[in-house]
Amino acid sequence: MKKFVGIAALIFLILLAIQSTRSVFQDETSPGDGLRIVSLAPNLTEILFELGLGDQIVGVTNYCTYPPEALEKEKVGGFINPNLEKIVSLKPDLVVSEQWPSSRTVPRLREFGLQVLEVISPRSFEEIYQVIRGVGEAVDRSRDAEELIDRMEQRLEGVQARASRLGRSPSVYVEIDLPSWTIGKQSFITEALLLCGAHNLFEDVDKRSFQASKEMIVDRNPDVVVAYTVAAPAISRRPGWDGIKAVQDGHIIDDLERSLLSHGNHRLVEGMEQLQARLLEMMEAP
Repeated sequence: MKKFVGIAALIFLILLAIQSTRSVFQDETSPGDGLRIVSLAPNLTEILFELGLGDQIVGVTNYCTYPPEALEKEKVGGFINPNLEKIVSLKPDLVVSEQWPSSRTVPRLREFGLQVLEVISPRSFEEIYQVIRGVGEAVDRSRDAEELIDRMEQRLEGVQARASRLGRSPSVYVEIDLPSWTIGKQSFITEALLLCGAHNLFEDVDKRSFQASKEMIVDRNPDVVVAYTVAAPAISRRPGWDGIKAVQDGHIIDDLERSLLSHGNHRLVEGMEQLQARLLEMMEAP
């Protein structure tokens, strides 16, 4: 009887050791390890790198420039009409892409038998979180994705706490491209401005982006201009713009990194922190 009990105890210890080894193995590896990934959007490339999958990215678009390691990856062309043959030649296990209604890229890739994750093009912070979670789930990095979102939310709390220092909410005209392309209500940048303590000059226009006329901009008279592609002196010299408050006060911001405010992912918070610091500097100046 004692011999039987001893054998049973030994078997139990062996099984326990096997289970412990299996648990450690599962914690240290995942099905996401070893995937060959092609990314068809800059914001998705940045998310993948942030989730620790940079080494597994085998192809990116010509517009994927961050982090610097992305520049070393094979290029597959643009994100709306990439080189399909190039993508197929890279033999990816997964292709990640944003939804573009005018593009046939994703259906074509699926016809080639490739596994494609197609995520929404986010218009709000909630949708940015949705994209991060979707990518994390697809590459078995859900825990890392949630931790990334938690870090974003913590930094956003700091942004909101500092917003009260602005006193009043300055109006901001954001020029994303020439000629006079700007953002409307359906852009996550509009929400970002509100969290910073400011507001989009065209927050009432129910569009993601649109081309505003010179008359509209002058009539609405923004307190601040944020320009992605044009230097401040060129904006100041525009005919009729000398009456705009932002121009008169010299409140033109032309040196923020465009990708920080235009890519719908975790890096948006860094762009908000930089923008808010500039707004506070301008609004608090005597």
